[in-house]
Amino acid sequence: MTGFSLTGGLIGFAAGEAVLSRWEGIWHETLVMGVYFGLFALIVGLCCLLAEIIAPELNGRNWRLRYAADGWKWLLPSTLLLLFACGALFQWIYGLQFSHRTALPQDYVLVMDTSESMKETDPDEQSLEAAKSLIGRMDKNMRAGILTFNENVAWVQKLTELKNNAAKSEVMAQLDAVASPIGGTDIGLALTEAIGHMTEEKLPGRKGAVILISDGYSEMDFDNVTAPYKQEGIIIHTIGIGQPNEQGSRLLARIAEATGGTYQDVKQAELISDAFQNIDVSGHRYHLMGERTGPAAASGYYAVLRVVMIMLIGALLGLSLGIIFDNRYLARSFALGGAVAGVLAGLILEFGLSSNHPVFVRGVADLLLAVVLSLSTFLFAVREGNTVTVMRRKSAREYYGRPEGERNRFGDNSKAGRRFR
Repeated sequence: MTGFSLTGGLIGFAAGEAVLSRWEGIWHETLVMGVYFGLFALIVGLCCLLAEIIAPELNGRNWRLRYAADGWKWLLPSTLLLLFACGALFQWIYGLQFSHRTALPQDYVLVMDTSESMKETDPDEQSLEAAKSLIGRMDKNMRAGILTFNENVAWVQKLTELKNNAAKSEVMAQLDAVASPIGGTDIGLALTEAIGHMTEEKLPGRKGAVILISDGYSEMDFDNVTAPYKQEGIIIHTIGIGQPNEQGSRLLARIAEATGGTYQDVKQAELISDAFQNIDVSGHRYHLMGERTGPAAASGYYAVLRVVMIMLIGALLGLSLGIIFDNRYLARSFALGGAVAGVLAGLILEFGLSSNHPVFVRGVADLLLAVVLSLSTFLFAVREGNTVTVMRRKSAREYYGRPEGERNRFGDNSKAGRRFR
């Protein structure tokens, strides 16, 4: 069964990634997670059922002849429907926020300094890498644009819809074509260009924001530059890189304060990504299989909650197998194994999703869940007397089949009666 369960885990993982790639940021998180866990449970349950039909080690040949058909009847409701409902419920609980939530901008323009001084301030172009990460975190109903400036301005990418991962990748690729730093700094010109484009491309009911990254100071008509932003309700987040002079720091702070944005002073270029992480572009919309961002990123409460929810998902997945096999003792064993697998998978997700390879982390968690679940009867063999043996030494049929010497009319030692419903 382990081989079939592993195969089911691989297919279920691929199906889940397809759901995330297509619908994450478009559907609500509760629906996305319901579909994700429902499909995963259906595929793993199907593979385990096929494994037991081919080689009925747990239930015996009598079960295959008389009750396997019931397993097919219960497959959909006990896996897809049960895990869809519970996955959606757990995601709803996980997504609850106990603070006032305001509508976030949906259109962002990154205004990036490419003046000569950036060669020393950001020699490894950390700001460009941080910008890529920021775009990757944006929801798929958002639009993003990139404007670079020195004493002149140049559009790397005008506002475009991030409708899928391919669109995000195209925008990120444009950052690789940004020209080398050269020339002076004209912040006022850059902000005027940005607001002009955002006003032209404004869509009804959408808010906008600008993220300004610079290491210097420039003369500008402060009131004239910021007035259109106030009028349109567009905020400006500013990030000062390196060791900007006092005038530069004050200017960036004033710009942010005047428009309702935030100002961050980053002393070292290596910390730019942290500054970008502090800018919430996803409305705190996170799900059980994704990285948390914003204020909840380092929350111990949400960390524990994720592990508990994945543990419950694992236990319910085990319970669904017991329903399919129509055996309450197997259900108990699989539920215990699934809970252990869920804890391990939850810990992997919690500490691994913040890496640069979240897809790999989800894959490891899904496969671990499937494999450990299939080993449940070896780890937690539950006798009819309700005692639990860890790392059992006997075969599954000795625990779940007929007593030694008692044969049914089919000539094997399997139980003939129903034991779950």
